Amino acid sequence: MWYWLVSVALAGTVYVNDVDVSALRNTTLKNVTVQFDDKGDVHITAPQYEIQVVQPDGKSSETTTATAAGTTPQPETTPPEPSGNGIPKGHWWAVTEDDGSQGHTVDVFVNGTQVLEVHSGDAQKIQDIGPYLKPGANQVTMRSTSQDASGGAMYVYVGTGSNDDGTLMMDTPKVQFGLGPTRSGPYERKYTVQVAP
Repeated sequence: MWYWLVSVALAGTVYVNDVDVSALRNTTLKNVTVQFDDKGDVHITAPQYEIQVVQPDGKSSETTTATAAGTTPQPETTPPEPSGNGIPKGHWWAVTEDDGSQGHTVDVFVNGTQVLEVHSGDAQKIQDIGPYLKPGANQVTMRSTSQDASGGAMYVYVGTGSNDDGTLMMDTPKVQFGLGPTRSGPYERKYTVQVAP
């Protein structure tokens, strides 16, 4: 199993799918609607994203999940529901790991849609990619550019897993894409991933 701890400290007035995410850093949300209310709060509607809030100490007593604006947060123990494509939410993930690398950029595409962009030095990114998948064969493309690379390695993993009390427990990744300090210039790899509904 692969483990990543997802911890978000709560404060402020930025909301994604009605969940306060003001402490969130180094994250890009695509294809969203942004609204400013009369109090100056920012409300982001992102139905394709699953938002999970975990206390800074890692306890899950106040962990909630919201899958779309206006929905009632569900306890984290609720089994994952299938999205419109039949793939369970919170089951397929893209996860980054950076061991002090420098000079790398990786763009991750699923079935032709860019789902993640990561640069050397970015904070770890954990992205639910279920909305971009379909039952059967799927193409995952890793497109990187490396310039004056140095330091440690950068990795992007794609695979199945589950979020248990704020810890992503990932099975052995189906895709393991790595860049080391000797990599230079553009590089692309394509993977076929079989997905069961």
